[in-house]
Amino acid sequence: MFGLERLPDVLPVFPLTGALLLPKGHLPLNIFESRYLDMVFHAREKNGLIGMVQPNISPLESQGGNDQHGTAPRNRPLFTTGCVGMISELKENKTGGVMILLTGLSRFDIVEELPRAQTFRQVRVLYDRFIEDCAAQLRSDDIPRQKLVLTVEKYLKLYNVVPEWEALEKACDEELINALAMICPFGMGEKQALLNAANIKERASLMLQIMAFDLSGGQAILSDKFIQ
Repeated sequence: MFGLERLPDVLPVFPLTGALLLPKGHLPLNIFESRYLDMVFHAREKNGLIGMVQPNISPLESQGGNDQHGTAPRNRPLFTTGCVGMISELKENKTGGVMILLTGLSRFDIVEELPRAQTFRQVRVLYDRFIEDCAAQLRSDDIPRQKLVLTVEKYLKLYNVVPEWEALEKACDEELINALAMICPFGMGEKQALLNAANIKERASLMLQIMAFDLSGGQAILSDKFIQ
């Protein structure tokens, strides 16, 4: 548990299509492109915090390059909501890259992008809308926990994904829902909609809708629905 006052109002950001970081979630990243290495070492020297945000692009544009490899077009517009993560693990490898693990702290709204003074992008942010992200771990009788787990299990079988169920079963409702949202191979628009969900009950409900469409063969329709 921590307070918003401990979070900075300026963040380096990693624009990564398809990446979803949520509060109390854990996101492993393999960093080897020079500007993002600069970003990681800059963050480590300051406060260890990096903002994860998706580029706000059409599905066709998303095929034009790879964010992590540095082959995607630069300076693409960003979604206005992201999530700040703390570097909780960092390991350098023999090729000059690094493996990091980000632990999600709080979502943020981007106020403005700052003039480029580094090789990476930085933004000014507000956390005011997301004060609940900093609260203690949540557990709620309103969450259809068993239904969600069973549906996710069916959904992940479509993609041959086997999560660590033993660890997930021990998680509180908030940790479970956010971890499952991050694990599931949802589309860009769907992930942004899950990030924007006001609370974990709304996020769980939305996940069930997305998976129901996918399991019934309606994935394309739903993906279009969430692209904004």
